[in-house]
Amino acid sequence: LIVLGGLSFVINQLIKRSLSAVGGRGDPADYLLLVTLVALVFLGIIFSALFFFMDSSTWTSSLFFYMMTAVLGLGIFVPWLQFLIKRHPLFWMVEFLVENNTRLYLIGFWTFLALSACVVVLYQNYKRSTESKKLQISTVTRKYFHFLAVATYIPGLIHDRQLLFVAAVVCLAVFVLLEYVRYFRIKPIGHTLRNLLTLFLDERDSGPLILTHIYLLLGLSLPVWLFPRLCAASLSGPCTLLPYCGVL
Repeated sequence: LIVLGGLSFVINQLIKRSLSAVGGRGDPADYLLLVTLVALVFLGIIFSALFFFMDSSTWTSSLFFYMMTAVLGLGIFVPWLQFLIKRHPLFWMVEFLVENNTRLYLIGFWTFLALSACVVVLYQNYKRSTESKKLQISTVTRKYFHFLAVATYIPGLIHDRQLLFVAAVVCLAVFVLLEYVRYFRIKPIGHTLRNLLTLFLDERDSGPLILTHIYLLLGLSLPVWLFPRLCAASLSGPCTLLPYCGVL
């Protein structure tokens, strides 16, 4: 209920912001977040209903999952985003990412951090396979991922908040889609994701879903998403710290 309430609040704020844009000249990043959230919720509802009656771990169901995601994404959500931003989303995204060298440097740095996180996950699972099946990661290892998250957000907040805004939206989409794949055991990587992430479960992930990393992302991103331009005109004053609320 808390998650649904939070999503409802965010979507409501984004819809109000979109409607207040005159002549469709709103920020494309706002529209990207709105369309992404609606798409993720819609896909979750669709697949939960369908796989209630189907075995989601078969190749047939997996192919159906990928086809439905592609059809709904390319046939509904991409055209909807194109209608809102008045240009093709792919062209806008490419132009947005290569707008200046700072963005390229940040993307390269974030890619390095993401690869580092993947290496840690693989290494911890390798230790489990060689030492003990019951091995659980330590608190220090968990804090390492928190450090990576902070190291990701602070440079973005300092140098390019708009890029951080868009990157967080893309990251949320990837996290949620991968969780769908893991939860529904979608081939070929659903079972692998289950095995890799089991090591990182704790009492907060006692249910069928693994949401800790998504909660962390939302906690860091919500100030940036909800108040993207509140302090754009000034670098001084109390409101300057608002985008850093998630990090602090």
